[in-house]
Amino acid sequence: MVPELGEFALILALVLALLQTFSGLVGPWRNHAGLVRLARPATYTQFLVLAVAYGCLTYAFVTTDMSVKYVVDNSNAAIPLVYRFAGVWGSHAGSVMLWTLILAAWGAAVATFSRRLPRPFLARVLGVMGALGVGFLVYSLWLSNPFTRLFPPAASGADLNPILQDPMLATHPPMLYMGYVGFAVAFAFAVAALIGGRMDSAWARWTRPWTLAAWVFLT
Repeated sequence: MVPELGEFALILALVLALLQTFSGLVGPWRNHAGLVRLARPATYTQFLVLAVAYGCLTYAFVTTDMSVKYVVDNSNAAIPLVYRFAGVWGSHAGSVMLWTLILAAWGAAVATFSRRLPRPFLARVLGVMGALGVGFLVYSLWLSNPFTRLFPPAASGADLNPILQDPMLATHPPMLYMGYVGFAVAFAFAVAALIGGRMDSAWARWTRPWTLAAWVFLT
């Protein structure tokens, strides 16, 4: 039941990402105040729903659910609990999901801490980030689904990649992703400025704190 809940949450996140993209890009274009206001709550809700999906996958790893193919391929009951947590991003499907969750988290942070920006510009930034999320969610659901079931369940699982079975290397991917994905904010600001036709010093000044934050994670 938990994997199905996680997959449903991914589908719902895709719908919300589409809504975030539509409201963030079409709202300013059509000068529709209602759509512009909708971009922020759609961003928050998408992040929360993705957190639920990621929590469901983490639960499957912690409980060593041998009916989930991704768990069977990357974990077993014998490895320590900390590496079962790390197993969530131990291979491709989980890494894409973590990447998407972090992208949504950056979007929620922008929606929270950039309220002083002009509303149409902020909506465009969130719309671009929503479009990036749509791409990753479509890929995750149709080409790299971490919730695929096995019937019947496997008797035991494989091992987590030995390279990840080290405390520092287990924490390295999330830190790296925070830096890499953080630069999506700078990209979104640049595209929003291009769409709005205001390639002046203001948008560069607005994006500087976000660029520095991403740079700190990479450092």
